[in-house]
Amino acid sequence: MKEVVLSCEARDTLGKGASRRSRQQGKIPGIVYGKGTKASPITVDGRTLSHLLAQGLTGKIVRLKVAGGEQGTIEKTAVVKEVQRDFTKGNVIHVDFQEVSLADKIVTKVPVVLVGEDRRTNDGGILEHALWELEIQATPMDIPEKVEVDVSGLRIGDVIKAAECNVGPNVKILTDPDTPVVSILSPTKAEEEAPKEAAEEAETPETEAEARE
Repeated sequence: MKEVVLSCEARDTLGKGASRRSRQQGKIPGIVYGKGTKASPITVDGRTLSHLLAQGLTGKIVRLKVAGGEQGTIEKTAVVKEVQRDFTKGNVIHVDFQEVSLADKIVTKVPVVLVGEDRRTNDGGILEHALWELEIQATPMDIPEKVEVDVSGLRIGDVIKAAECNVGPNVKILTDPDTPVVSILSPTKAEEEAPKEAAEEAETPETEAEARE
């Protein structure tokens, strides 16, 4: 697992109003929490955070340099636990970090990336990427940056499930082993499922984006 250094600032003004003002100033509110320690509210530069997330910040050790607290600048070793985004625009509005010990196992999620699609036989099948993150348990140094799933040999009707993902010898998969990660649908079945998925999305209520602020 790679390490990323991220500078941030302690914040002592909480609430939705304060968080909104921080975002207007280009800063993203967040929090750092850990076992047996008091949660520490922080703000992070929005552009820097978005850039790191685009490069794959999830699945990396983050060395937080927290400035502005009572003890001056302190360092915390953490991983990204949750990123909250605006429901309509997709902008990052809040980030949670979990402080970790490099020796202790933690539960986290890592992105699932499909490879080999360009080498798959053109049989008319529709590739459905159903699971984008895999929940795992491992020490921080054993957490993979991503889980690659090779789809080059799949044919219509084939399914790869969570249990079949290659995560390494020291990593335990916590996601339900029978959860489909990727499957190849026949064109007819894909057309039948599309209206159903659209209806389910329309019924999904908007989440409370600022619940942790």
